[in-house]
Amino acid sequence: MVRKTASNASLPTENSGLRSVPRTVRRHRRYAWFDLLIALCAAGGLTASALYKVQIATSTFAASDFKTLYASVWCFVHGLDAYSIPNLQRVFVSNGVIQPEKWYAHAPVYPPTTLALLSPMAALGMVHAAYVLTILSGVLLAVAITALMRYAADNYDLGPVWRIAIAGLCACGPLLTFGVDMGNVSLAVSALRFVAFVWRKQTPFGISRGSPWLPAAALAVAFMLKPHLGLWAGVAMLLLPERAARAVAVRAVGLVAGFALLSTAAMAAMGTLALETHSCLAMLSTETSAGSSMNVSSREALPVVAQITSLGSIVGFWVTNPAIRVTLTGIALLALGFLAVRQTRRVDTERGALLAVGMWCTLGMLATYHRAHDAVLLIAVVPWVVDRIRRAPLAWHAWAAATLYCAMSVSVDFPVVARWVSTASRYSLEAFVLLRQVGLADLLLLVVLLLAMVHERTRQLARITHSVESDQISIAA
Repeated sequence: MVRKTASNASLPTENSGLRSVPRTVRRHRRYAWFDLLIALCAAGGLTASALYKVQIATSTFAASDFKTLYASVWCFVHGLDAYSIPNLQRVFVSNGVIQPEKWYAHAPVYPPTTLALLSPMAALGMVHAAYVLTILSGVLLAVAITALMRYAADNYDLGPVWRIAIAGLCACGPLLTFGVDMGNVSLAVSALRFVAFVWRKQTPFGISRGSPWLPAAALAVAFMLKPHLGLWAGVAMLLLPERAARAVAVRAVGLVAGFALLSTAAMAAMGTLALETHSCLAMLSTETSAGSSMNVSSREALPVVAQITSLGSIVGFWVTNPAIRVTLTGIALLALGFLAVRQTRRVDTERGALLAVGMWCTLGMLATYHRAHDAVLLIAVVPWVVDRIRRAPLAWHAWAAATLYCAMSVSVDFPVVARWVSTASRYSLEAFVLLRQVGLADLLLLVVLLLAMVHERTRQLARITHSVESDQISIAA
């Protein structure tokens, strides 16, 4: 459990109600509807701008990720091979939607459990389903921003102006805008993960502790939508030394296992289990093979929002031998994982818990395949960044974290990068930085968050020591 120390002594306990909380917290709770209104404006503005004058049927860019996912879901529901490009092409044609200019980087790779979860979408046409997903993602983002603002009010004592800053920072990131425009489910997954963490101890408006089943359901849906994105938040919550986080993580695992069994049984009854499983594995093998868009050794010039973040891609730029590359990547990840586990098990403040979840999500982006737009998951640490800058404007941890996150979404103009890469040597440092800048930023961000956790624990131990010494002096006096 998180100890009640000098830094969090004024916070409500797990089972406390509204009457037992300090006056400052009660004052912040009067602004709960204000927070909801600001969150709705932030998320609603982003969603409206994405939908304004969008022609999903005739644009190759608009909702391109979701259109491929929808076609795969439709084939899955109708007992067809959900990973066959010709099948997907027929779904595009039947819906009157233009196909991608080339299917390179648009292949279906989501597992059958994700397709089963999204099966109700097949009842709609592709265009209508894309609109529904965009609006639903906006609603989930509004709920998540509200949760983060309430979390900041209760745990960081941030006033309305600072919480407005949190809402603005959450909604204005280029990575998030790109994810909405592409119709990628990473936005919904990130929002659900925020809700799972923030509501693990409190109800939506923070009045008292709620049931662990609501945040567990949010975490489970996040995992089933995009397993390699939702997994790491669950790992962090499972490792935190507090009962509330573990209760949510364990229940989420149970829900995921139950849904996986049901979907597997349904596929077996339909006679498509072997077909979908074999096709999914074959597609993943094809998409990670040499020359593909998901291959860690790829030197494809991409917009920064589409770059790969994994540590394997950083090592793969220099090492072409698969065995050596996997060995080096594995050793590095084990070392980073050891440090992450060690710091997570030492968490004894709410600030440390938030940093731990952000750290594990950052490590997850290095450990598994991700595109840069999946880094929207990391805006969960925005309350810590805002609070740290407010309290210590000259401290470097929060500024470094914000700068590195921005480095995942802002770069030199893409045509300029493509031209520079084309004239640079294949193994030059210039080409390495340009083609792996997102992965490098993610690796450095992990180091910064690890150091921030060490710093937070050092400050906490100093407070405890000072408090004990003060008590001893008082007793002696």
